Amino acid sequence: MTTVTATANGTTTVNPKKTNLLDHHSMKHLLDETVTEIVTSRGYSEDVRLSNVRLLIGAIIIIIALLAQFYNKKFPDNKNFLIGCIVSYPS
Repeated sequence: MTTVTATANGTTTVNPKKTNLLDHHSMKHLLDETVTEIVTSRGYSEDVRLSNVRLLIGAIIIIIALLAQFYNKKFPDNKNFLIGCIVSYPS
């Protein structure tokens, strides 16, 4: 993948992006970056609302799991609390 940039004097420079071809995670990351650059260069804005919602749901899940794990009663006594945590767990 290459990046073409224009300079002040009218010339263009090509900056190739390099990645490890044997690492599929770095290839996916490079492709994601390239697609984002292409889409934003054509005037579209990046919408990150769905990612923010997913992060919020993940934070809620972590809080519920921490409450269930570190509740100050042992198992037979906290059975109702654990059932409440399981029911409130977003899916």
